[in-house]
Amino acid sequence: MLAHLLLFGKVVAVVFRQTWVLFRLRIASMVHRLTYRPGAQPKNIVVVGASFAGYHTARCLVNSIPSGYRVVVIEKNSHFQLTWVLPRFCVVAGHDNKPFIPYGAYLKGPPGSSLWVTDTVGNIEPGKDGHGRVQTAAGEWIDYEYLVLATGSSAGLPSRVCAETKSDGMKALYNQRQKLAAAHDIVVMGGGPAGIELAADAKAQFPRKNVTLIHSRKTLLNDGFGVKLHRAILKEMENLGVKLVPGEKPAIPDGETGDITLNEGSVHFDCLIRCTGQRPNSSMMHFLDSSAFSASGHIRVKPSLQVADDAFHCIYAAGDVIDGGAFKNARSSFEQGQTVAQNIVRSIKGQQQIEYRQKWWEGTTKLTLGLAKSVVYIADGRAEWVISSGQKVELDSPRVWKYLGVTPYVDDTGN
Repeated sequence: MLAHLLLFGKVVAVVFRQTWVLFRLRIASMVHRLTYRPGAQPKNIVVVGASFAGYHTARCLVNSIPSGYRVVVIEKNSHFQLTWVLPRFCVVAGHDNKPFIPYGAYLKGPPGSSLWVTDTVGNIEPGKDGHGRVQTAAGEWIDYEYLVLATGSSAGLPSRVCAETKSDGMKALYNQRQKLAAAHDIVVMGGGPAGIELAADAKAQFPRKNVTLIHSRKTLLNDGFGVKLHRAILKEMENLGVKLVPGEKPAIPDGETGDITLNEGSVHFDCLIRCTGQRPNSSMMHFLDSSAFSASGHIRVKPSLQVADDAFHCIYAAGDVIDGGAFKNARSSFEQGQTVAQNIVRSIKGQQQIEYRQKWWEGTTKLTLGLAKSVVYIADGRAEWVISSGQKVELDSPRVWKYLGVTPYVDDTGN
């Protein structure tokens, strides 16, 4: 009981802390808007990638950089892609536009503080002094004083869209939904959040279909989550009728249909959905020392979130592309982005770098378990809460649109 009371106190403290951080950022941005001047030839801070980590890094920077600097964001996608609603909209029709949020409004910086480039980075040339330049796929070279890698990871639906435009992303969701609707035996490989949510939603939407979830570990999710959440998931999966196959890593046959051989028996599929093997988008950093990469290809970083290669002290990384912490989610990405922005400004001013340490509350997770139910998991290493609640079909889409400064679901981009 004492541990749960202490956890409650910690949650309240975090709420107050985050409210204060947002308030302080708003006040600082108002002051910054009055004092900032880009200058005739501003020095560039280039942010590559504008998902949760990169977009928030850019927002913090445009509201804090000294005069004479500007933020250049290079992002390949036409819209911000809200990944955590993708499993739901792979199953339920009528919401294909909602994961795609127009870019721009979230930055809210003073005039001249930012430049947006819709393109990919084809090459990075760091200089001997730590500064360098990047080349876009269109061939444009952009000099940088500081570089932020927030390139995330790659995967297919339901984890990622693998489409750069809103229209292509909506088509991908539609095609995935058609495959599910036409199938009778659905097999989901991977018991992470996306796999769990899609399996539960598919069974709730199509109760007469066979839905099987295969996971390589004995318990779902990873070691960052406790036994109470695992039990809650198992109970709800059983209630829905999803067949769970833990502790299996079978070979997957080629073809649209087939049979997967298990340690005991086999399972037939006519729709196979892979929710495994997200790959970090780190290949453009090939010039780093090999020790700066983990075995999985993630970029190793210092506590300051500078890359773990002393030759490149002006390069930072954040989000899913880095090797760090048990939790890879929006909360951690936002915290990392804020730390990167603070450290770049501190570096410009000749101040000591601050350290990022992943905090317990960054692991707070909300999982959908069918179309009408979700659970929120909160744990601090001593106590666990699993809070069940209802949910809307569109999940938290409108709240995120508003948070990013856009009216739900108004898109004036023409895309």
